[in-house]
Amino acid sequence: MTPREQRRQFWAARIADYRASGMTMSAWCAANHCTIDQLKYWLYKAKKLPPSPSSPSPTRWVPLTVADGHPKSDVSSSLVIYIGKARIELQAGFDPGLLREVVRALGEASC
Repeated sequence: MTPREQRRQFWAARIADYRASGMTMSAWCAANHCTIDQLKYWLYKAKKLPPSPSSPSPTRWVPLTVADGHPKSDVSSSLVIYIGKARIELQAGFDPGLLREVVRALGEASC
């Protein structure tokens, strides 16, 4: 990895930390020993750069609707998720990794 790529990854991590902190720019910069100008520069660069292949895709939230009206006798240990026209039914003990892959694939198909 080149020094340039290392610097980009370093600042990508710092930007993620800043965004997650909930702190003001000046407070975060003081706590992390950098200037506001440096942070602003890298925030600007982060908007302009395409995401790196190793960076995770941003989280996309989907609407969730809870349906009422099911009789209590029908309650089981399953969960049904609708994403667009797709229906995913999960039983107890499902594989979370597989669900993640399916949801990601459905999200990519709609783009």
